[in-house]
Amino acid sequence: MEESRSDIEKGMEKEIEQEIEKRVAQGVATGTAILIAVAVTFVISVIVFKFVWAWVVPDLFPGAVAQGLISADLTWLATLKLAVLVAVLGGFSPALNEAFKVRPD
Repeated sequence: MEESRSDIEKGMEKEIEQEIEKRVAQGVATGTAILIAVAVTFVISVIVFKFVWAWVVPDLFPGAVAQGLISADLTWLATLKLAVLVAVLGGFSPALNEAFKVRPD
């Protein structure tokens, strides 16, 4: 009887260990996806903000640019700040998609 309990406990421990390994692998994959999304979003944001801002903003908001309410050109520092903001916000997307994914019962 004791041997069967020991075998059952060993089997349960092995199942728990496999479940933990599975969850760690999922966490690492999700974390990697988030980091990649943040890096890609950052690079794209820098390019878009820096090179498109001067072309689009004065056309969309000519009065605000003329009054000095909006800058016609972004500095590199302002571009990097905006890109960091967009990248961090974009980094939440994979985590939110994973969190709200419909799981089969």
